[in-house]
Amino acid sequence: MNELKFRNMLRKTKSQDPEKRFEALDALFEYKETPDLEVRVDLLKEVVETAASSFPDPVDVWDQPSYYLTDFVCDYAMPEVVEHLIKYFDKLSPDAKVRALELFLITEDEEIFFEIEDKIATLIHEEEVILPVEQLCEYPVFVRNVVDQVLDKLNSPHYKYMMYDFILAINESGVEPGYKKQNVLSVLLKDYQDLRREYLSYDKDYQAKYVYTSWKEDYFKLRYNMNLLLQLTNYYFTNETEEFLKEATHFNDPVIAAKAVHICMEKNLDVDKAILSKLAADLESAEMIYWDLKSSNKEHLFPNQEDKQPLIAKSKLLTHIVYLRDEEDQMIGKFPEQINVLDSIETENQYGQPIRYFLMSFKESDTEYVGWVGGFSLEDGDDTAHVWEGTYTDFVELKSKSISEHKEEFFSKRAELSQKYHEEIHYKSSPKLPTGLWFFYAILITHWGKMLINGIDDEIYISIGFTVIGLLLTVYELWKKKRSQVVIVGQDVVVTKGKNSKAMKIQDIKKVKYNKKHVQIYNKQNDIQLLIPFKWVNYDHFSHVLFEHTQHLREVPFIEE
Repeated sequence: MNELKFRNMLRKTKSQDPEKRFEALDALFEYKETPDLEVRVDLLKEVVETAASSFPDPVDVWDQPSYYLTDFVCDYAMPEVVEHLIKYFDKLSPDAKVRALELFLITEDEEIFFEIEDKIATLIHEEEVILPVEQLCEYPVFVRNVVDQVLDKLNSPHYKYMMYDFILAINESGVEPGYKKQNVLSVLLKDYQDLRREYLSYDKDYQAKYVYTSWKEDYFKLRYNMNLLLQLTNYYFTNETEEFLKEATHFNDPVIAAKAVHICMEKNLDVDKAILSKLAADLESAEMIYWDLKSSNKEHLFPNQEDKQPLIAKSKLLTHIVYLRDEEDQMIGKFPEQINVLDSIETENQYGQPIRYFLMSFKESDTEYVGWVGGFSLEDGDDTAHVWEGTYTDFVELKSKSISEHKEEFFSKRAELSQKYHEEIHYKSSPKLPTGLWFFYAILITHWGKMLINGIDDEIYISIGFTVIGLLLTVYELWKKKRSQVVIVGQDVVVTKGKNSKAMKIQDIKKVKYNKKHVQIYNKQNDIQLLIPFKWVNYDHFSHVLFEHTQHLREVPFIEE
């Protein structure tokens, strides 16, 4: 990359002219979108320092240089970048601090977590930001240590339900069951009563179609918060919460009722079998209540023990369609009715695992369409509920083709996607230029600088000679770099060195380990099949891509963090 041009862009982010700041942020976005862009650590540190400096007052929502600069460096999860972000954290904008927090969490480094606990608590005390709740909840010990300092935010309208999410994570993880019960319970009871009153204004008119085509976001928020507090009653259980739970099992919203039923069963409270059967048959709640029961090792209580897959297929198709969004991320407001199973297909996924897809029909706005739900795993039985998600509808009219033609179209589309997947590059890297070469460049630039200042003399021939040597070394190293690479393409890990290439199927990996010199990839026989020079890869990125592409396998490989 052209570092002079990049530094000029950095300077323009601080310009008093909004148009120049816009141009700079636009250029920054182009840099961010450039594939395999390599940026020196020193330059990344400059970006952090710029992000932590002062900027003119923003003129519009786009005018957030501190955030966008921080977002840029967070794509380079190197220890030096993390350390610099921690050093300058207090001077970043509030949103930039949240973006940096996301990077800190990815490190999963306890020392880093310890360093930032107080900083995050201070951020919550001083600013109203949208925290990465789901990501934070994966680290309940860290969250507990932060919440200890900001528990008063349970009374903050902005932070209240983020706090409840954190408190649920602390309880569910077993870090501290009944966390701060004396502080939490009284607030929880009051908040639930407020939500209950709001919910009851909807209950008598409840219809699923209203929820997804009319009530939408406001109701989704209410439903989520109701379920969150109901889940917390499992850990803050009293006579009053027991009455709330029993009442909620009779609510007309099957999603809320199903959550209440699950908590009642967790607390060994009697649940009317008719209610359980009703919720297990309702397409809004069928899949949810099955997995809730399974999580408690009570799936044997699920009323529909036979033909689970067709029922769950209907439930999944409903959920898929009602949450479809347009290009602007707005719900499109479609609601499928008369969902039926027409046929099924048994096939294999790209890893050779047996799966089943269901051909479905549904009616929307008086037109009957087809959709596909699957693929249901068949490895552990013919009627398992586990699905490798591939549910979709292209809103093709049912009457436009025969059943066999719809199935032919499915296989044709699947073949195209399979070919695309096998050709798709998920990860690519190559050796970096040697450190010694950069050192040579530094000496050469310094030498030429002195010569230009002091005047040209007979030593110019020596300088030219060294320059030629530098150019030849550069060409040679670039030639080697081009012929050496590590690629994860489709289902294969491919290591190329010169004319020699070695490949390994992802599903054949038993474990991945590394040391200072090499990344070692073992096959099922526990032999090292691929040995990759450590400097050839960004291991954090490489291991993450492997992790994402192996978690669905029956035998998930060990990947060293």
